[in-house]
Amino acid sequence: MKLSSGAIIVTLALLGGCSSQPTTTQSGFLGDYSQLKPAPDREGVMLYVDRSTDFKPYTKLMFDPVQVLVTQPKDQPPVPPDVIQRIGTQMQQSLQRALAPEYQVVTTPGPDVLRVRSAITGLEAAKPPAGAVDYLPIKAIYNVGREAAGGGPRVAEIKAELEVLDPSGKRVVAATVTRRGDKRLPQGDQITWEALPPITDYWARNFRARLDELRGMRPPPADTNEAG
Repeated sequence: MKLSSGAIIVTLALLGGCSSQPTTTQSGFLGDYSQLKPAPDREGVMLYVDRSTDFKPYTKLMFDPVQVLVTQPKDQPPVPPDVIQRIGTQMQQSLQRALAPEYQVVTTPGPDVLRVRSAITGLEAAKPPAGAVDYLPIKAIYNVGREAAGGGPRVAEIKAELEVLDPSGKRVVAATVTRRGDKRLPQGDQITWEALPPITDYWARNFRARLDELRGMRPPPADTNEAG
């Protein structure tokens, strides 16, 4: 099973401001956010599932190129394309590890293939500290409105957004927006390359577990590493 790192779409987008409701902040990546509902078993996860779809026969997935959406402040230099590519590659590798060996990633559509669109959102371009070598030239956008509204401490708005389409590629059968509200990320500081794999691995494991659940293979995921 192989995911092509050369098929990454580089997308630098000016995103809207953070909402005081972090789980409903919209990047614009998904076609429809209105049907997303809070996951009953996990803080920071929004879900939509077409319950009329029988997911059990599907063990093949075709992934669109990963998109990485980065807010570009006027006072910060653009994020280099090779950094965007490396972030996308990391997400692809996480998905590959999480899905193997039960699921097959394919490159052509078919009647038994689900198409998956995915993006990493909630990122903002930021110049690394002087002399730093492990820092990404980005930082996670933080929802300061949550704290101001009495909703608890601010959390990182870095998210994985995934949309699953039926074999025709036209009908959305499932979608999720998963926030990595990880308090181990320094509040307001930048992300290191070392901190990135655990985040993408979490998203990939969660996607795999949700897919297994929809296919009747196991109960909903429970990941104690999520700091909400």
